[in-house]
This record gives sequence, structure tokens and C-alpha cells, in this order.
Amino acid sequence: MSAAPDRSAEDVHTPDPRFAAPSGLTAAVVRYDGEPDRCTVYPDGADDETLTTTWLSVNADCLVALSDAR
Repeated sequence: MSAAPDRSAEDVHTPDPRFAAPSGLTAAVVRYDGEPDRCTVYPDGADDETLTTTWLSVNADCLVALSDAR
């Protein structure tokens, strides 16, 4: 995840239950100015090569806590 001028310089990890990743995965939320925040989920401990191909990103406002969906 490279830095862009319209987002914070670093990923923000938050205790928000919508961003809780299942075991073995990490969820990182990037906050943007003027655009929806994005949540990216990727494998724990992934190296740079894996990170380029094994991830999923979604607008953060589309997420719900897993406990709310059961």
C-alpha cells in the first residue's frame, strides 16, 4: 500500500468490530480525505511479493461486524 497525497501516511489499525479480521489475517484501514476510507485484509506476516497478489480491499462504510450478520 503506497502513500498517496489524499490519504494518511500510515495505515490506521482500529478496534472497530467491523474491521476485526479472522484468525490468520490482518485488517488495515486507510483513511482518505474526501473519499471513503478503505479496509484491506491480507495474510498475517505476508512478504512484499505476497502482498502484491493476496489481498482484498473494500470501502469501510460497506462493512458490518460479523456478529451483526449472524
